[in-house]
Amino acid sequence: MTIYKTLPVLAVATLLSACGGDSDSSDSTEYAKVSFSVSDAPVDSMSEVMVAFDKIELHHENGNRYIIDVDPDNEGNDYQQIDLLEYQGKDSAVIVTDEEIPVGHYKSMILHILSDESASYSWVIEYDGGKEVLGVPSSKLKLGGFDVSTEAVQSFILEFDLRQALVERGGSGKGYHLKPNGVKIVDNDAASSLWGSVDLNLYGGDTCSIDSGFVYLYHNHDLWDKHLSDNVSDISKLPEGYVAPYSSAPVVWNDVTNQLEYGFGFIPAGEYTAAFSCNAADDHPETFDNIQIANPEDQREEVILYQTKETRFDFKI
Repeated sequence: MTIYKTLPVLAVATLLSACGGDSDSSDSTEYAKVSFSVSDAPVDSMSEVMVAFDKIELHHENGNRYIIDVDPDNEGNDYQQIDLLEYQGKDSAVIVTDEEIPVGHYKSMILHILSDESASYSWVIEYDGGKEVLGVPSSKLKLGGFDVSTEAVQSFILEFDLRQALVERGGSGKGYHLKPNGVKIVDNDAASSLWGSVDLNLYGGDTCSIDSGFVYLYHNHDLWDKHLSDNVSDISKLPEGYVAPYSSAPVVWNDVTNQLEYGFGFIPAGEYTAAFSCNAADDHPETFDNIQIANPEDQREEVILYQTKETRFDFKI
């Protein structure tokens, strides 16, 4: 399987079919080329998250449905198995490139994932070495919409925030479920990134440890009168006055720079509030855990992210 760990998307062949449309040669529909890649906002409890991508299904506002097969791998399989943890930050793995589709607004995208109870297609490996099944309800992830223009090839990143999307199975069943929560479609040509360092002195008190630090990112400024929530799958269940995060990222030690750092790779440009918490390891994506964010309480800051620009913000005493 050929994977490209590079921000620009490279060319590979795919198959496109349309359902429900008129294929008459007199069709005046405008077409444009698009590419799709996958990337990951890291999860802190896994050493491997393998996902087998099968097809991409697109629902256009004109009522048509388009099915795109992902590229076969080097072994001739008609799917791609990708360990998302190998493509963090600004790294990405190409699954569809330079595919012609009609321009306009697509109301939704559905990712078709291969999964079974034997973990032969999609799985996770925990830090203790245990391999568990990674299931996907109905083998589909229904995502939001996006727009295709008549400009040059548009490159879209399917960004997996695994702290939101990866959840343990309920009941007595073993394994994990991959859900659409936290999986976002980002226009690569308009994306930005945010990274920075975290002062070690911010890890004070008995409740904080060096492996429990996280940075949370929230849409918009002027959130000083709002409580900043941890990850939660159903934002309608948040207490009044709380705002849910757009994404979160662990703070990890960088052996090259000799400092604690965090990073967000593919983020739509705009106004955000970044907040650090020294004790957020127990943030479960299915529930509101009432984790203190920010911790220390003054460690929140308004930032502006610009298209195609990398922004740095350091959390300091």
